[in-house]
Amino acid sequence: MRCPECGNDIPENLRLCPTCGVMVEETQPMRRSWFGSKRSVENDVFLTPEPEEQTGVHAQWQRLRPILFWGLGFLFVLIVSVAGSAYFALYQGERDRTEQRQALAAQHYQKGLQRLDAGEYDLAIAEFEYVLKLDPTHPSAAEGIAAARDRRDAIPTATPTVEATEVYTIDVEGIYQEAFAHYEAGEWEKAVDKLTQVRVLDRSYRTDEVEEMLFNSLYNAGKAALEDEHFEKGVFYLDQAVALRPLDEEVLYQRQLAVKYMTALGYWGVDWERCIQQFSELYTMAPNYQDVFYRLYRAHVSYADAWYKQREMCPAELAYGKALQLMNDTTVEQKRAEANQICLVATPTPISSITGTVSITLTEAPQGFDVGRLAYPNYNAQTGVYDVYVLFADGNLLRRMVGAADQPAWAGGSGALCYRDLISPGVALLGAGESTGRTLRSGAGLAWPTFSPDGSRMAYAEQGADGRWHIYLTSTDGPSEPVRHAQGKGPAWSATGLLAWTGCDDTGCGIFVDNPDDGQPGTRLTASANDIALNWSPNGELIAYMSDVSGNWDVYLLNVSGGVARLTDNLASDGLPAWSPNGAELAFVSNRDGNWGIYLMGPNGENQRQMLALGPSMPAWQTQRLSWAW
Repeated sequence: MRCPECGNDIPENLRLCPTCGVMVEETQPMRRSWFGSKRSVENDVFLTPEPEEQTGVHAQWQRLRPILFWGLGFLFVLIVSVAGSAYFALYQGERDRTEQRQALAAQHYQKGLQRLDAGEYDLAIAEFEYVLKLDPTHPSAAEGIAAARDRRDAIPTATPTVEATEVYTIDVEGIYQEAFAHYEAGEWEKAVDKLTQVRVLDRSYRTDEVEEMLFNSLYNAGKAALEDEHFEKGVFYLDQAVALRPLDEEVLYQRQLAVKYMTALGYWGVDWERCIQQFSELYTMAPNYQDVFYRLYRAHVSYADAWYKQREMCPAELAYGKALQLMNDTTVEQKRAEANQICLVATPTPISSITGTVSITLTEAPQGFDVGRLAYPNYNAQTGVYDVYVLFADGNLLRRMVGAADQPAWAGGSGALCYRDLISPGVALLGAGESTGRTLRSGAGLAWPTFSPDGSRMAYAEQGADGRWHIYLTSTDGPSEPVRHAQGKGPAWSATGLLAWTGCDDTGCGIFVDNPDDGQPGTRLTASANDIALNWSPNGELIAYMSDVSGNWDVYLLNVSGGVARLTDNLASDGLPAWSPNGAELAFVSNRDGNWGIYLMGPNGENQRQMLALGPSMPAWQTQRLSWAW
């Protein structure tokens, strides 16, 4: 047919002229169309009306019709574009939040390096700790904390030159000579420590020489640490060096590989998909770097085994197949074939993420552990983060409850275990008999959850951008806006309803005890900001805690009615006390035999003995916690 407006041919079954946009009606017996034309039924052709039939309104409508057509088309495209953008924004939202946290962590890491270089060690520690709150897998923040503490403790104390009444001086020249001797001997880490002391004590002392020596020492110490596979230390030294001047491309490349390797290890056994992704990227960059090939292969196999144990054979077959692409193994091939046969006849079901637990039946009961359940954090050297384990007296069973988590706390008598999530920052709860925890509150900087006696409320601490900690209270029955209760950290709720925490007010710092419902401020009972890791006795009359007021970390006992007793006294670090649910024992951690372990003692400090070995490393152990319940 032809268009009544422009006369061009119109394809069959099309009622819209592609040339001018005129809408063409269905054929009807010799009638006037809506658009002012006549059409014959017999020959299905349009009869153009005589000129006098054309009206001014009709002509104007004919001119506007193409404009409206293209306008509607543009509006449709605009709507589709907006809808697509909204979908993409939702898709990218979670990824963007993760990237924002990592970017903020990188900013505070740089601030920590600046604080460290300026000799502001306590502030540097605060910055690095906040980095770990934002990004628990950060490759160098833990090393920064350790370095800041070591350098703070290594600063010499001023001594009088002759008599106590004379001016106090520190021999900066002597420290410089020690640094120079270490530098000449190639003892790079020792040189870094001494040169840092010189810069802290006198910034103007031999400025150019000290900076030159410090850069070279940091550079060489970093390279040596990477070569010895001490990745965190190596990256940390190089980060300090690059703050002084740029590094060469080869060293920067080695640093990049080390960071990638540590990041991948951070997901080992915690999130196999991310672990495989990171090792795959590293393998593409440097296939011969360290044991990346073997790690990638084992990650694929472990991921497949995890699905296999859950009898999810379709994803298991896929993961086994990817492992076999890297290395032939008859055992893996047999598992892949078995998974394939089951997958062919399996009914598709929703697949949940791999979490799981590891259970170990102990051949010998820990000495003195005969009641309840003890939850504790255990540092995983392979992943670089803590996991939460539980020791059960009933059945003599040890179980890994949650990976990439720490600061465990039993939620009253419900059997639910609360903890700090290190992968998706926030506070989570693992219900009794459940295999996957649920988030109670999300956000970086949340720590030390504790519950009211009836479990209806939760208290926790949150660190703000200024580094200050605050105690918040919130309901656990449903979503509610948390209420800031006080400035402080490490809250602990007693069975009698009293809330304790460590904080500061106008009168000083120490342990505060308060009834959170009486509207009155808390009462300070001790006098040190390092009176931390509070744990209430079952009767709510005593608080066990740790402190370094004597110059060494030890366990103390506070009676809320008045009085303090020291329960441990040795050169090792003792802390993180936890009462047994019957009040007959106290558990605590110590490194008194050269490695970390969990120890037991009586409520008066008697009969101290090791119960469980934890290994050689407990990074940032002062921020951790034990929890013991029925």
